[in-house]
Formats: sequence, structure tokens, C-alpha cells
Amino acid sequence: MPRRTLLLAPAVALILSGCSLSSAPAGSGQINAGVGSDSKDALGQLGLPTAATRDTTRVSGSDPVTDAAGIATALFPASNRTNRPGAVTLVDKSQWQAGIAASVLTGAPLHAPILLSDGDTLPPATSQALNRLKPTGESLAKGAQAILVGDTPPAPNGVRSGAIHGSDPFTIAEAVDRFQTAVAGKPTGDVIVASADSAAWAMPAAAWAARSGDPVLFVKKDSIPTPTKRALVAHSKPNIYLLGTASVISTAVEKQLAKYGTVARVSDDRSYRGNSPVNAAIQLAHFHQGAFGWGYATPGRNYALASTSRPLDAAAAAALGSNGVFAPLLLTDNADKLPRVLEGYFLDVQPGYESGDPSQGFYNRVWVIGSRDAVSTTVQAQIDKLTELIPVDQPSAK
Repeated sequence: MPRRTLLLAPAVALILSGCSLSSAPAGSGQINAGVGSDSKDALGQLGLPTAATRDTTRVSGSDPVTDAAGIATALFPASNRTNRPGAVTLVDKSQWQAGIAASVLTGAPLHAPILLSDGDTLPPATSQALNRLKPTGESLAKGAQAILVGDTPPAPNGVRSGAIHGSDPFTIAEAVDRFQTAVAGKPTGDVIVASADSAAWAMPAAAWAARSGDPVLFVKKDSIPTPTKRALVAHSKPNIYLLGTASVISTAVEKQLAKYGTVARVSDDRSYRGNSPVNAAIQLAHFHQGAFGWGYATPGRNYALASTSRPLDAAAAAALGSNGVFAPLLLTDNADKLPRVLEGYFLDVQPGYESGDPSQGFYNRVWVIGSRDAVSTTVQAQIDKLTELIPVDQPSAK
């Protein structure tokens, strides 16, 4: 199949400090159209959702690259122009912080799902997903079809690309926030702050950023980098929500952050309290204060589940936080055994029905992210049982 190359218009630029959008020239990220979008080989490499039970759907990618491609193509079938994305977001698979920060772009107003590069090249699954999605061009981003986050993702051939520059996690997060503020029209009143050093603790922030439009900014355990301070100032005394205990983000940093806004730790939610990323993810799913937090304490919800061993799966699954799914990201730290606290949470929100009429019940669904090496089929089957709709007079699953 011959490679289709679009004729690009002269360069255009969005004038924002730290980010620019332009019709980039052809680069090393060539889109390989050698495999048809409807071939079995292409579907396998894309990691499309295939392994389903009654109440779970698995995105069975062998790595975050294929998971991201599969989720993007599941949410945007691309059968015609109306169900193609305006743009996709490209992030280097080695930069998990950039992926989590960029997750805000997968929600409103851009709805630009994340795909992953391998440094300055595009893996086959990413190329195939781009070929399949054929982004239409995002008017809010000067017609860009691909938004490159950080300094390493390549500009794909034949695709109008723009860049959000940054050489480290803190400047990238600040630049993404500035860009999102520009396209949304105003800064948010809430901001989530996560650890730049502990990936598993930061992962749940990705889905909430997609859902809410709230930016994810990063700190070190004992200090606040200058780019993060600038971003906080730009939000004019926001509500600052810390994701993680004092072992991850120190009380000294918490006190320093109080200079920039009103600070609350999500980990102070007494429900499901514990010093682990698994607990922190449940707390964010359960937490609600003002306009912040999912507040998922009752049945009738979607969820996503990923392994703490694959941080970029948080970015891959971010688009499930918006785009009609609205699934918070839960975590497991054991591929072969469901953590007890997570089992307890699923039991707490297990759906039931009364009067012998299940059609009046609410339903839960869990998107399992990754192959069996990340989350085993045994765990998937257990989750399916825990999310089953049951009569309210029947004991819950054990």
C-alpha cells in the first residue's frame, strides 16, 4: 500500500510561552501503512479490547504502547469523520511524568487520546493506530492532528503536528497546563499535585485530569521546583490536592504549598486509608470535596484497573476517564492476587437489585489494562464476580 503524504500548509504558531504549534516537516516518525487497519495482525498489535467477561473488558496490550493504541481506537472507531479524534497526543514511553501530565488533554475540550513514541521513533502499534484514527485536525490547536508533548516524540510524516516543549517533568507539566488553560479559556480552580519520583503514587491522577480538566503538577518529596511554583501562581490561589502520604510528599512541602493555595491531602480521606499506591487510588476514587474527586461510593460506575509495574498504562487509560466512560483508575501491585483493600472496595460498591427485577439495577464495569502478565485472568475473574449484579437479600461475593 503506498504511503499517503498530506500536503502541509505553511507553518503556523500558537503564541504561548513554553508551547508552540506548527505544521511540522516530515520527520523520523513515519506512518507505516503497510498493514491494513482491518487485518488481524494490526488488531493484535493495537491491543484492542478483546478478552471480556460479563462485567469486565480487558485491553490486552503487551506493553503501554499497545494499550494506548487499543484504547484510542476503541474510543474512536474512526468509521467516518464524526467519530475520529480531532488530534492525538504523542508522549515518549520513557517519560511517565509527561504521560500523566498530558492526560488532561484526553478530556474536554480537546479529547486527544494518548499514543506513545519510542524516543524519536514511532512503534508499529502507534503508527497503525494513527493510520486507523486519521485525526481530522483540532481547530482549538491551530489545526494540529498530533500534539507532541516533550522534546523527544517525532512529528509523523503527513500529519500536521504541534509541540508542547519541555526537557524535564516539571517544565513539561507547566507547559501542558498553560496550553490546556489556553484552549479551555481559563485556569482551573483545582489543581492536583503528585510525586515526580514515585510513579505508582501519581498514576491515579491521570484519569481525574481527563475527567475534570484539572492539571497534574509535580513536586519532589522535600521541595517544589520553580516551574511548579509558576504554574500554581497562574491558577491564582487554587485548591491544591496532594496525592500521596507524607512518605511521598513531605509535610514540609505541604506547608510550602499553602503559600500558593488551599491544600488538602487526598490520602487524609479516612476510607481505605493506608500507605500504599493501591490505597491512594481507591481514596481518589472515593474522595469528593467541592468540585474535586470522583465520589464513587455507590454502584453504577465504570472503573479502570492497571498494574503499578506499568506507569505509562495510566496515560494509556487516561482517555477512559472522560469520553463517555468516566472511569477512575484503580491499581494493583500483584498480578496474581487482588489486594484485600481493593477487594473490599469492590464489595462496598457491588451493585444489587430489589423485587426480583434486575432490569432496575445499576451495573458496574471494569476495564482491565494490560496482558495477563500485568493482571492475571484469575484476578479478572475475581473482579467479574465482585462486580456482578446480585439480589440485595443475597450475600455478597467472598
